[in-house]
Formats: sequence, structure tokens, C-alpha cells
Amino acid sequence: MLYKDFAAILNPKSRKMVVGICLNAIGGGMTLSLLLVYLHDMRGFTNTFGGLLLSWGALVSIVASTPMGALVDRVGPKKVMIGGLLLNSAAAFSFASVSTHLQALLAVTAINIGGQAIWPSQSVVLTRVTPEEHRSKIFGLNFMLLNLGLGLGGLISSLIISEGSLRSFQIMYWIDASTFLVYLAIILTLHGEGLDKYIPQAHEPKQGSYRDLLKIKPLMLLGTGGIILFTFGYGVIQAGVPIFATQFLGLSPKWLGLIFGVNTLAIFTLQPLVMKILDRYSKYNALIAIGIIWSASWIFVGISPLLPLIASGIALCISQFIFAIGEMVQAPVIPTLANELAPENIRGRANAFMSLQWSISGVAGPAITGLMLGADQPVLWVVSMFIGSFLAIPLFLAMRRLAQRTN
Repeated sequence: MLYKDFAAILNPKSRKMVVGICLNAIGGGMTLSLLLVYLHDMRGFTNTFGGLLLSWGALVSIVASTPMGALVDRVGPKKVMIGGLLLNSAAAFSFASVSTHLQALLAVTAINIGGQAIWPSQSVVLTRVTPEEHRSKIFGLNFMLLNLGLGLGGLISSLIISEGSLRSFQIMYWIDASTFLVYLAIILTLHGEGLDKYIPQAHEPKQGSYRDLLKIKPLMLLGTGGIILFTFGYGVIQAGVPIFATQFLGLSPKWLGLIFGVNTLAIFTLQPLVMKILDRYSKYNALIAIGIIWSASWIFVGISPLLPLIASGIALCISQFIFAIGEMVQAPVIPTLANELAPENIRGRANAFMSLQWSISGVAGPAITGLMLGADQPVLWVVSMFIGSFLAIPLFLAMRRLAQRTN
């Protein structure tokens, strides 16, 4: 019944968008976790170079977000998405044949510029083609299907990849590149309102700028709080949990598939239920709950070294289940609030600003993790992540106070 609620809010445009995002995510799920393995084992690059390459990609995303957001507002999200999808497809195809450091650097640069063209544009389109009362549900559905695609991609890659086989890795990147073209074909079928440059009404500003964005204090608080929240959430978990599990707990790498599989399965099965519960609460209270939920997930990471080996693996699975609950709250709440606060003439810039949550946390999270775990301080790492999960809450409380004054 809950899945029927999701289906009821879809219209022809939003249905095509979420299907395209899901199909494209399959390619990302295939390549995301295997990039460093491919560069090291198949191309002979050092792990140090691979780590620096990922950091470079995150920095490119940070720099590219500002001009891409402005471009969405100036020419419309559809045109920017088309360019981003073509660029990402070409970059993924090129990754199958990289043989030098420069080629790898150029491919990662193109992938991250293309990503910054795609992500804000998607959010703008989904916002414009969905009635305001259904926007939180469409973002929740989008997140659920995105995770489904990533999970399927990871499963497919495990079937394709053969140890020591360069061709198997190349096939994986070719499929990844093809998913961008599939998504592009879907986007090209979309026409009409919501896809092209926004035409202001007579009473609305004709142009906008990032200066206008900076004047929206609640949006600045939301974006800054999101960066902090994601740094102590996604940023450190993706970089740190695999190292913590295998090097400090002594778990087999096979446990990683189970640990993160629990996260993906929870999101796919429980997102509709979480959305139903969220309907009863204010979005501002839900924001505050995210930090509390994510801090609870770190408790199970913290107790895992005190348990027998198998029990420690189960504790990490529980931590990822709890973390998934927080994800299922943030996925509909943060983008919905951002687009409620952003006027149409700077909606592209607003969504580009919000995308900094991912790129900045992608630099800061691994850096914090690398310093602490590299210094053999796993306890300090867990305690810091637990405390860090609360740091965004004062900003979200300030947002709530501003909203109450406005109302």
C-alpha cells in the first residue's frame, strides 16, 4: 500500500526522471567501490595516487558547482543535463583505457564536472514537475530508487569482475558509460514546462545571482549544517568503516558487502514507511532527528571492538541499519526544504550550493578518517564521529527559530 502512495504522486515527467536516475545508478554502483582496485591492480598505479585522485575529483566538484548552478538558471536544467550526461559517458568510456596518470586525472576531472552538471539539474527538474505537497515524497522515492540502482550495480559487478582480468573491468566501465546514454535518451524525450530556462512572472526578479542566495539565511544554515552532517556521516563512513572493519576488527573483506548491503536493503524496504511517519512531523524537527539517529549508529561501531569477531560484524551491520534510518529522513527533508527556500530564478544556484554537502564531505571526511586511523586512534575516531553528528543541530535549531518567527 505504501508503494502505491509513491506511484500515485508520479506524473509522466517525474516517472521518467526517477527511472532514468535508477538505471544510471546501476553503472555507478558497478564502478564506485572498485575504482582504486582497478587503478592499482589493473593499471599499476599506487594507492597513494588513487587516494589523491579521489580527493582531486572532490575538489573539482567543489569548484565546478558554482558555475554549473548559474548555468542551470541561465539556460535551463535540460540543456545542462544533456551536456553533463555526454561528458560523463565519454569519461567513463575513457576510463576503460587509461594507461597514464594524466589520462586518469583528465577522466576523473571530466566525471566530476559532468556530475556537477547533472545533480543540480535533476533536483531542479524534479522540483518543478512535482506539486509542492508531493516534493518530499518524490525526493524520498528518488533516493530509494537511487540506492536500488547502486545495489544492483554492485551485484552485477561482482558477477562480471574476474580477478586479474583487465577485460572484465573494461566491460564494467563500458556498461557504466552506456547507462549515461540510456539516461540521456530518456531526458531527450522530456519536453515542456520545468525543463527549460525559467521565465519570470511580471512581479518576479528578471535575474538572480549568488549574492541573492547568500541573503537567504535559512538556506545558508541548511547548507552549512548539511556539510557538517554529511562530513561526520557519509564522508567518514564510506572511507573509514571498511578500514575499521578489516584492519582494526580483523573482519574478512566479505563482511563489507553484508554491512553495506544491510544499509541498501533497509532503504529500499523501509523508505515508504519512514515517509509515512515523516508526514506527522515538522521538517525542522526531522532535520534535528538526523544527527541524533546518526550519532546512535556510532554507538554500535564503538562497542564492536569489545565483542567476539562475528558479533562485532553484526554490530557494524546494526550501525548501518540505524544510519540508513537517518538517511531515509534526510533524503526527502533536506532537498525539499532547500527548494522551498529557493526562489525560481536562483533554483539552479541553490541546488548547486546544496550539492557541496557531498563534495566537501568527500574531501573532509576521508581526511579526518585518514589522520585518526592512520595514527592508530580508532577509539578517538569513533568518539569524534559520535560528537560530530551533533554539531549541525544548533544550525538546524536556528533555522527552526527563523521559520517560527516568519510564521
